[in-house]
Amino acid sequence: MAKLGQGEAARNFFQKSLAIAERLARAEPERPTTSAISVSYIKLGELMAKLGQGEAARNFFQKSLAIAERLARAEPERADYQRDLCIPYERLGDLLHKDGNIGAALDSFRQSLAIWERLADAEPERADLQRGLVVSLTRMAQLEPDKAHAYLGRALQILRTLKSAGRQFEKLDEWIAGLEKWIEQS
Repeated sequence: MAKLGQGEAARNFFQKSLAIAERLARAEPERPTTSAISVSYIKLGELMAKLGQGEAARNFFQKSLAIAERLARAEPERADYQRDLCIPYERLGDLLHKDGNIGAALDSFRQSLAIWERLADAEPERADLQRGLVVSLTRMAQLEPDKAHAYLGRALQILRTLKSAGRQFEKLDEWIAGLEKWIEQS
């Protein structure tokens, strides 16, 4: 029962945050608050998913996706808007995968993967974009076991390239070791 109460409190918090962002967007439409609204929808969707309310989670993720798509189309040169588009695709993919809808989950993850690939190719020196691509590749490996070696091998190469270039991030060595082990076992 305590978890339910905490979930309710969290939902109230996120809904208040969403209401503030929506008011700001209406009051000052030229300000970039729309992205905050999208993030609020993601947070509410994640919470609903944790509480086992899949349909509510899906609705929030789809609302976030609609906003993220609009922002990404309006300013395609903004890498942050493109990256933000990956998040609702991934959350929807996670939810669809959990529900056993592998085909739809793959579609969502493929959308995300395509964006990460474009971003990582455009700015190969950015470790955060390379890391996002690696995560996307490992998701694909989980859903397409027949292609897992290719996805994992590519992910491992990206991480090794980051390491050799001195672009460290927390747990890079653990990620490399984990991928090496995963490839051996698959």
